Amino acid sequence: MTGSTPLRDGDPQSWDERAVVVCGSAGGVGTSVVSALLAEHRAASGLGLLSWWVDASGNDCDIELRLRGTGDDELLRTASGTGLWLPPEEATVTDAVVEAWRQGAVPVVDAGAHPLTLLPELAEDDLPNLTPVLVISPRPDLLNRARVVFTEWDRAGVLEQTVVVITTPLPVPQQEGLAEMLVGVVSGAVGGVIGLDYDPVIGAGTGLDAEARRGFLPATAATIAELASATSNRR
Repeated sequence: MTGSTPLRDGDPQSWDERAVVVCGSAGGVGTSVVSALLAEHRAASGLGLLSWWVDASGNDCDIELRLRGTGDDELLRTASGTGLWLPPEEATVTDAVVEAWRQGAVPVVDAGAHPLTLLPELAEDDLPNLTPVLVISPRPDLLNRARVVFTEWDRAGVLEQTVVVITTPLPVPQQEGLAEMLVGVVSGAVGGVIGLDYDPVIGAGTGLDAEARRGFLPATAATIAELASATSNRR
């Protein structure tokens, strides 16, 4: 992307919208979906072309297809204007954030399920105006596996800045309301806690573009808006 014209000048620390790095406590908790929906919400809410979704997950990912990205292969665009960017394989998450800023964009980075590998980068003070988001699931086995993540992120001083998103990816009856209960348990130790309940559109694993999102439950749209507010300097 060398030589591209920046979309906006200025110090990232002065921007209203913070860069966001979204990391899952385990695979399959919805990290890519949460990050993509946040980037799309930001684009549709005024950022437009300045909003980028960055795939630094290290996994095969179908978000570009689910968001119906089109245009230049180097930087696809959704109908909302979100840029969909795949950094070079050797790039770190820090590299990806800095390059997006250099291009004048505000990135939401899908960092995959690498919470311990990513931690040293998040613990550094080199990235101003960045919010970590940790996605977890209320499944008992995944919560037990997440304990070490919470412990290490807390020890590194990152957890207190982190917004935790508790997703309910399956319509299991005994999970209904569990996310809300976990919000009360986890909050206080972290920067914020948001529960994202099961939504049939997300659960179908198909389109996430603007047309598909019109079928979201009202609570889903409200939750993504809440996450956008929690990751903004305007809160």
